Amino acid sequence: MMTTDSTARAEFIAGLRSLARFLADNPKVPVPSYGETILLHAVGTDEEQRAQVDRVADLIGSQASGGTHYKTSRDFGPLTYEVLAISEQHMRDHEAAASYYGAVTA
Repeated sequence: MMTTDSTARAEFIAGLRSLARFLADNPKVPVPSYGETILLHAVGTDEEQRAQVDRVADLIGSQASGGTHYKTSRDFGPLTYEVLAISEQHMRDHEAAASYYGAVTA
């Protein structure tokens, strides 16, 4: 889920700054070799999710694309900010496949 609530945004941004300061002050603490993605999931119907992704794409100056996984993203160096919508049908298919997990053994 995502929010534009000012308190939640302030806490998130403060946490990012705190992490950056901590890493800068502790050079022996490892970081990901290839970067990291901050992933936000859209919620609602397929149309509502796609609208959320499109709105964020406009806000971050990006394009939205995809099919069962409709997304937009923007890179900040090795960090990526991404918003993702997964179609209702794809989720149903995934949940159906996952329902068999552990039921069949070789």
